[in-house]
Amino acid sequence: MQEAKRILRRVREGKKAVVVKLAHMAALSGPYSSSTAEPFLDKLNLPSVEVTGSLELRRFNIGQSVPVISGIPQLQAIREAIAMMDRTDKEDMLARWDDYGYATYGQLKLMDTVVTAKNNISLVHATLNWIAALEFSVDSVVEPFKDQVDTTNDDHVQAVKELNLGQCFVGKSLQYGVDFLDFRENLWLHSSSIVGGLLMLRETYQAVGVINPRFHEFDAPDQKLRTARGFLPDDTSYERVISVINVGNHWAAFLVDIPTKRCYLFDPLQLDSNIRIVKEEVLNVVEKVLGLTDQLQYEVLAGCTQRDGHSCGLWCLVVLELLLFGARPSSWNDYWSDTLYDVVGYLRLRFLRKVIDLQSHFTVAE
Repeated sequence: MQEAKRILRRVREGKKAVVVKLAHMAALSGPYSSSTAEPFLDKLNLPSVEVTGSLELRRFNIGQSVPVISGIPQLQAIREAIAMMDRTDKEDMLARWDDYGYATYGQLKLMDTVVTAKNNISLVHATLNWIAALEFSVDSVVEPFKDQVDTTNDDHVQAVKELNLGQCFVGKSLQYGVDFLDFRENLWLHSSSIVGGLLMLRETYQAVGVINPRFHEFDAPDQKLRTARGFLPDDTSYERVISVINVGNHWAAFLVDIPTKRCYLFDPLQLDSNIRIVKEEVLNVVEKVLGLTDQLQYEVLAGCTQRDGHSCGLWCLVVLELLLFGARPSSWNDYWSDTLYDVVGYLRLRFLRKVIDLQSHFTVAE
């Protein structure tokens, strides 16, 4: 690993006479960004190849030469071989395809790293192209969302290029930095992006706790409670606790105002069925986590409705931020503006940038 990192460092320094081998790709098993990984991968002289033959495992005999890798198969084939070897004594086996040859388990893992990193860098390029084409009217943006209107595209581009695309941890919760790129275009936000947005709000506003959204995925009550407590939302210094949960390929949100003992429920589709699911989870799980059993009054927020099939997660984060900024159902029109529907692209870019900036506080997975 030290040699791999040394080679990566030499490439990053712009050294010309550097030979990069598959073994050096171990340097990408930890944190990496497109700005460091792309020139490194460009120096790896291994073409992509398509394997179509049947996969089999062979014994790796003592004294047998280590296979020489001359090309990298498609990711599906690599992972099929890894999965098959994981069920055996993998260190003593070789994967073999008729139209490719042999590869060790370690070589397969490195090739997986290479293909994954290249795919992640492709997502970075897609994000950069989206940023370059994005247009919006500054006049349509209202507080508290104006904090990025003067940030230049060059600044955003540099931030995306420096984003850690690999693993990082928030407490014990594993995150993949590349997932934050879901904020681009009109993509549906996955859990990592939602968690990143919630944690950004926790860091931006005072006395805010976060319920881990993944608690809703479990059936067992004890596991729900343990998962909900993942980000320590029951800290007595918190006055407001927020979360977003998946109610069937769709996000809905809630905010608990602890001093007033009120819970605000929000569904971007404004469906009673979704509101019932969120309320039930707050009643059965969140109230217990916060020590507020049978003490909350519930109110539905109806002042925002998504206008596409992709942005439910974004609107959940937007509405939660407005609530943290001071909005309430009774004063909603003092904060909300329908012009926000016209700047979805800007709002996505803003959350992406603020989550990227937050990532520097996460623990990286070395």
